[in-house]
Amino acid sequence: MKKLLFLIIVVLLAGVWFGINIARDKPLLSNPFEEKSLRDKAKDTAKDLYQESKEAIKKSLD
Repeated sequence: MKKLLFLIIVVLLAGVWFGINIARDKPLLSNPFEEKSLRDKAKDTAKDLYQESKEAIKKSLD
């Protein structure tokens, strides 16, 4: 019974670990609690801004 409980806990922890990494588009075995660097945050913001601007211009031209 102890082994089963231990196995369940290990599987749940691994699932949470992998789930967080999948949600953040990171490699599966990376640290899920590591914060993005300022450079990566700026890059993501620039991508989002570009996409939104592109869509707004496209809508205004139609």
